[in-house]
Amino acid sequence: MTEQRLIIEMAQGVDLHGRDDTKAARRAVEQALQGASLPIFGTLGVDRGAMRIVVHVAVPRPEAVDVDLIAGLLPYGVVEVVPKQGGLDVPVGDEVHVMAVAAIEVFLPKR
Repeated sequence: MTEQRLIIEMAQGVDLHGRDDTKAARRAVEQALQGASLPIFGTLGVDRGAMRIVVHVAVPRPEAVDVDLIAGLLPYGVVEVVPKQGGLDVPVGDEVHVMAVAAIEVFLPKR
């Protein structure tokens, strides 16, 4: 089956306290979702379950990301979460703020 990419949305998220890569990634994904909420699925007559969604998250410690938690943020489709090395650890006084970057791609079957 061939498919076409319909949406690409990117955002960043930060955990200010706790040095939690998953929390920063979750915030980045939630921010990206706010910009990607399109009513196009209803207008195309496409079942939302037919979507394939790839969520790329870049954080300093990709192995620390809870991919099931991140996938659970997407209410429709088949979701794949791909943690990657990136983001930033930003030292601020006695704490380290963690910044994550997320990119969400949504693919639909070609009609």
